[in-house]
Amino acid sequence: MDFRKFSLLYVLLILSVALIFWSVDRFLLNGTFLIPHFWLVYGFMAGITLLVYGLSVVGLKIGGDHQSSILLAAIVLRLLLTLSFILFYVVKVRVDAVLFLINFFSIYLLFTVFEIYCLLCNLRHQIKK
Repeated sequence: MDFRKFSLLYVLLILSVALIFWSVDRFLLNGTFLIPHFWLVYGFMAGITLLVYGLSVVGLKIGGDHQSSILLAAIVLRLLLTLSFILFYVVKVRVDAVLFLINFFSIYLLFTVFEIYCLLCNLRHQIKK
């Protein structure tokens, strides 16, 4: 997947998911669905996805023996940054645990599935060569 196609899909994902979360919170659940500072969490996950995808693509382009190490390092980086963000967020912001789990992991899973899909598209092109 080339950079332009990824960029287009990434922007569409960010805008459509943000619109869905905002609409559900605003119109269906009357402002009780989103956790405090939800958009900070959303922006953080969007940034981490972009960072990890970029590192993974660099790893795929380098190829060779270090390709799998770079992919694994990017995944571990995502995990560590996400866990540290959760730690700081929970310490600083008082939030309902169940609501936090629903909000955070829905965002986390959406961005992770998107990243994996894009990486698989890159791997599929690499295998065909």
